[in-house]
Amino acid sequence: MASTTYCWAAVIAYSVLMVCVGYWTRLRAKGDQEHLGLEFWIARRQLPGWRLGMSLTAGWLMLGWIGFGMGQTYLFGATGLWILPIPWLLLCFIILAMVPFVRRIPAVSLPQAIEQRFGAPARVLLAVFSIFVFTAWTQAETFMAGTLMSGFLGVEPWVCMVLLIAPIVFYTVMGGFRAVAMTDVIQFLIMAVFMVVLAVVAVGAAGRASGGDILGALRKAAPPSSGEGQVFNLWFNGLLFPIVLLIGYLPGWMTEQDLLLRIQAARTTREAMKGAGLAFGLIAVFVIGLPTLAAFCALVAFPPVNGAPPEAVGADGTRIITAFLAPLPVALQVFMLVGIVACQMSTVDTFANVTAMPLSHDLIEPVLRKRGAAERTRVAVARAVTVFVFVLALGCALISEKLGDVYYISSGVLSASIAVPAFFLFWKRTTSAAVIAASLAGFLTTVGMYWYEMKYLQAAEKLPELLQKSYGYLYVAAGVVVSAVLIPVVSLLTPAPPPEQVAAVRERPVDDFGEFSSRAW
Repeated sequence: MASTTYCWAAVIAYSVLMVCVGYWTRLRAKGDQEHLGLEFWIARRQLPGWRLGMSLTAGWLMLGWIGFGMGQTYLFGATGLWILPIPWLLLCFIILAMVPFVRRIPAVSLPQAIEQRFGAPARVLLAVFSIFVFTAWTQAETFMAGTLMSGFLGVEPWVCMVLLIAPIVFYTVMGGFRAVAMTDVIQFLIMAVFMVVLAVVAVGAAGRASGGDILGALRKAAPPSSGEGQVFNLWFNGLLFPIVLLIGYLPGWMTEQDLLLRIQAARTTREAMKGAGLAFGLIAVFVIGLPTLAAFCALVAFPPVNGAPPEAVGADGTRIITAFLAPLPVALQVFMLVGIVACQMSTVDTFANVTAMPLSHDLIEPVLRKRGAAERTRVAVARAVTVFVFVLALGCALISEKLGDVYYISSGVLSASIAVPAFFLFWKRTTSAAVIAASLAGFLTTVGMYWYEMKYLQAAEKLPELLQKSYGYLYVAAGVVVSAVLIPVVSLLTPAPPPEQVAAVRERPVDDFGEFSSRAW
């Protein structure tokens, strides 16, 4: 009872602190009435690189994804690293290379940039798919928060979800993107300590279980989905398995709106590069390295029983974090609970922000502009839309029973329906019809292949031998391939776009935002 009381007190105190940060951010922005929209969505491009680096890392410290990735590493051994850690690491290198190009995009949102080249229908379609993807991620991370917090607070997960969402609504609505970035810094510092403690506890538990020979115990371990002797085998599922995942993941992750928004929000390209470099190091350690270490230690500390994960880590391995935290002293458990709340707040506010952005900025705001609505009115609508997104995500989380394949499906849609059309933005021959057709086909293929694989095939033996070990993941890349093939085909079969349409998306000098607000807003 006493520990539960301490946990409640810590969560409430932390939530109040985050609300205060949001209120302070709102007070700072009140003096500038001319750029309220730029302030709410992109903090008027005034953020320093170090803050963006921490903010990006905090957004990636999402315990839903990380817990899921740890579970896959527990189930498959090193082969499971292809599911999240290795693509994440590759993405860090890509981010460093893409910063100068992103800084030249004359738009705040990706659908807005698409409209300049392919027209309003394309903007609407990509905005809708973006809303779908990030709503799914927001609800998944909210659901994960309820699962992780309930054991500490002694209440049902739905209570924990509401408790998590409430302060985020306040500080996000009050301070917009600047509040998200400001709270991310505090949340990252807490999360960094959380991950270090988790790794130390995991190594200690594995050391005790193995008599000090953790590597020896790992060599003898038998991951449930791969078997004995496969812990360090990166290729248990064959070469096609990582290729499928990289095709399905990387295009979409490269064009995530939260990533593009942070790169665009830096004061200068130099600051954006500093932020990307800092994020590279922090992500490699706290998002990839330490959770991976904990996942391998779980194979030793909580070994499979008769080829199945023990109850402590869950049937899918997603309860590894709580399994390691259970025996900790009360004071440390309270701190780790605050770490869980910090992780989930930084993730949920990030994804909710980039869910609300296409709904408000790309779908509703163009209509308001045509009707002559003042900027203050448009920002009020943006705040109302943000509240709606939180309510929607919370509602979806409350009716969820498990994470399932939400990350796979949404990542496939993100790559097929949004990223591939974005990559063809600067090919002069790309037509609007091709972009719309490919975006729709990518979505239908991803969802249709998921249904076909999971509901119809139901067994790898029904596939050719080459595809058998990638069974259950093929749909992630299927939509991307269809979309990428369809764009050049349809473009060449339809009339070429007029030169003025091709020139609509022109490069601007790096860091030249002199006319940006009037042109794009």
